[in-house]
Amino acid sequence: MGTIQEGETLIHQQQWVWSDRLKVSGIIDGVEEHDSQLVPIEYKKGKMGQHLNDHFQLCAAALCLEERTGRSITYGEIYYHANRRRQTVPFTPQLRQMTEEAIALARLASQSAMPNPINHTQKCQSCSLLGICLPFEVKHLQQN
Repeated sequence: MGTIQEGETLIHQQQWVWSDRLKVSGIIDGVEEHDSQLVPIEYKKGKMGQHLNDHFQLCAAALCLEERTGRSITYGEIYYHANRRRQTVPFTPQLRQMTEEAIALARLASQSAMPNPINHTQKCQSCSLLGICLPFEVKHLQQN
């Protein structure tokens, strides 16, 4: 949780973000600040894919930052280590709405019984929640 400077850009690392309105919180890998613009950054181990979950995570962090700072955030970036590429993610009205809907659906899902783990071994191995979700352990316990 530090801040470093690269040229005119301040990079705030491992920033705690939260939203009272959406009732979500988490840690964003980085927030770049230059010319009074905030740009949330996420780093992913895997490859760039066709999944929107990374975009939802980044957009949710932006919504939290906007609520906390009162500043408008127009885009964020995801760096995929396997591709060695940054993907710019514009925070369109559609992405914002879909992110808020995903948060609401997750809240509803948390009020019911936990579903079985997904059967997607590759996705699970590159997921940052592997140690929390424990999909392989749950599957093993269910088989016994």
